[in-house]
Amino acid sequence: MAADIDDDELLRGLTGQARRERAELIRWLRAHDFDVEQIRGALIPMLLPAHRVVGDDGTYVSAQQICEATGIDLDLLQRLHHAVGMPRVEHTGVAVQSRADAESVVRSKALIDFGFDADEVLAIVRVLVEGLGHAAETMRKAALKVVLRPGASELELATAFEDLASRVVPLLGPMIEDLLYLQLRRSFETEAVNFAERTAGSLPGARQVTVAFADLVGFTELGEMVAPEQLERIASRLAELARDVVVTPVRFVKTIGDAVMFVCSDAVSLLNVVLDLVSAAAAHDLPRLRVGLASGWAVSHAGDWYGSPVNIASRITSGARPGAVVVAESVRQDVGAAKGFEWSVLGRRSLRGVSLPVNLFAVHRRCG
Repeated sequence: MAADIDDDELLRGLTGQARRERAELIRWLRAHDFDVEQIRGALIPMLLPAHRVVGDDGTYVSAQQICEATGIDLDLLQRLHHAVGMPRVEHTGVAVQSRADAESVVRSKALIDFGFDADEVLAIVRVLVEGLGHAAETMRKAALKVVLRPGASELELATAFEDLASRVVPLLGPMIEDLLYLQLRRSFETEAVNFAERTAGSLPGARQVTVAFADLVGFTELGEMVAPEQLERIASRLAELARDVVVTPVRFVKTIGDAVMFVCSDAVSLLNVVLDLVSAAAAHDLPRLRVGLASGWAVSHAGDWYGSPVNIASRITSGARPGAVVVAESVRQDVGAAKGFEWSVLGRRSLRGVSLPVNLFAVHRRCG
């Protein structure tokens, strides 16, 4: 087989140690039932065994084959593929999609069969893929730290990746399921439908909430001075601190680059959380934060929030001074006479994209 490998295009362009390592890897892959076409088509041949552990058997199918095998409508299948970031296939009868990738969205059809609106299912899929994409990237970095060793050959890395995948992947499904159930329980509690809404048979729509954004001052300029890895660590640390300071009923919504977003039906609780975050960021030597809050009617959809307080809070944040926590008059009214805060009147300000000027107040914790 060594002679066959030496003549094979699989080694074309490789010389010396790299050629010997690739030949060793190919012999091992062939002995583990990977054929030449699979090896040739692999972007990184050493990852083939690990890919097989996570469901990719190296076979390709057409969209029509998936539809015939599962009963899913072709248009729905294509929309679901688009929702998870797969390119649109013009020739649906040609086997150009990995079976594992093509079938990954098929279970979504069960939600539609149950009565879910197709557009809502697509939104669910998009949110899941976005969140799981971040999780997969974080897991990839952690796995590389476990597997990579100086001077390791391609075969050693291939076997190490396969072993890691075989041991870890079976744990991920139950772990993700448990965390999803946790979020669903929280969602059910937060989105509890009152008697009138149950009688109407509709879900909650717009509701009165307070929204807050906090972002790192000078983050863009900092990107010109530090390595991308350090910049990513700073943003990740802010997200970690944001999750650490959150207490019920405040909800951490998302990160947006160098910013984090919160929402809560109780303005006092949210104000305390963002003040805690400002203190935590200073204690961990992060760049100074600026924070903006606004209250009003907003709608939750697909894990995000939309409405006037979202826009106003974002605009207040972008215009706030470093280290300041600035709120709209709507928040000042909601907080009322709650103890523990000191206020400064900033006056009436025009905010970009907001039709009317907004009365703003700076707030900090009262000493003593």
